[in-house]
Amino acid sequence: MTAATLERKGQTLYVRGELDFDSVAALLDATEPPFATDPPTHIDLSGVIRANSAGIALLVEWLIQARRHGQELTFINVPAQMRAIIAIADLDAILPLA
Repeated sequence: MTAATLERKGQTLYVRGELDFDSVAALLDATEPPFATDPPTHIDLSGVIRANSAGIALLVEWLIQARRHGQELTFINVPAQMRAIIAIADLDAILPLA
């Protein structure tokens, strides 16, 4: 398992590692304060090496947090594995993917 990490550069949040049941709670906790004060406008997922449904749930929660604070959010460089889960879950009309 590769621990998930976050790095923010400007208005983009870069996610790396695995998004699974073991990592998403810590990522959500780490992003809650920044989303409350200065949410990012883009989340770059090009560094995600594996994800499951917990990772998709994290994207939904990030979107909710951003919108709660009046910010639009776009997910960029979404890996094919995550796009497949998003399509199967019928979330492609909800999640703003670039």
